[in-house]
Amino acid sequence: MKQILSFIIVLVLGAATATAATTEGDAVITVKTSKAGKTLVEAWAEAYRAVRPGVDIRVVTGKTKEADLTLTSVATADAKVVHVGRYALLPVTSAANPLRADIEKRTWSARDLRRLFFTDEEEDEDIDAGKSAKEKLADKLNVVTGSHSTSWTPALAAYFGRTKDEVKGSKVAGDDYYLLSAIEDDPASVTVSSLTFLYDLNSRSLRQEISLLPLNVKKEQNAALGNLDSALDVLERQHIDAIPVEYIGLTATHVSADIDDFLEWVVSDGQQYNHSKGFLRLDEREAKQQIKVLANR
Repeated sequence: MKQILSFIIVLVLGAATATAATTEGDAVITVKTSKAGKTLVEAWAEAYRAVRPGVDIRVVTGKTKEADLTLTSVATADAKVVHVGRYALLPVTSAANPLRADIEKRTWSARDLRRLFFTDEEEDEDIDAGKSAKEKLADKLNVVTGSHSTSWTPALAAYFGRTKDEVKGSKVAGDDYYLLSAIEDDPASVTVSSLTFLYDLNSRSLRQEISLLPLNVKKEQNAALGNLDSALDVLERQHIDAIPVEYIGLTATHVSADIDDFLEWVVSDGQQYNHSKGFLRLDEREAKQQIKVLANR
């Protein structure tokens, strides 16, 4: 009996040791992200653990400096960045904006948005003569944008052919998540935000406390923006001049087989999780290009 008990103990201890060794031997990849991409990276991490249990994807936010990969908004081409999806920016105001009725009487083109969000060196702010009713309305709206290192303000500026220093108004130092709080505190203000913040990811509806600026686009395109899934669908199929769409990318601090395997999975199988978190997928051509980039590293 003692011999049998001893044998069982040895088996249990052996199994525990083997489990500990496996856990300690797991590859660990740390991914840093802003709040905007956190739920998407977490979805990738959970799904990847299921197919590669020997690799632990850890998601970090905040001021953490040490990370194997960093999720960024990509405003310019960079050979070090692997594109892993896309995001869209929409102009919004508070549903409580006292000027909301005037805002919704008009449609806003790309040119209107450029004038709304950016300074014009040739414009004399003290002279109203010759300004249209829409331009005068724009002057009454307070612009709020982000200034954090993870902000999409540089991407917004690049899309409209301007620089981040030419953006009007107040700058929010924290994560762009807080831009919506800023326009709630100052209802007569406008900002731009990504779909992941503007829509409830469960109901897929636009958040009740905000109002989109009506855009000068086709009627069916404006209607599609009322629901997250229809918005993603139309933005993946059509270019809309008034809506900036930019890549998100993962930048690696170093290259390893485990990191490249994870990146390749995100570019291919991982795309199925983008929509659920408010991001556009890569188109087929771009996905193939990113796979080629990884293969040639």
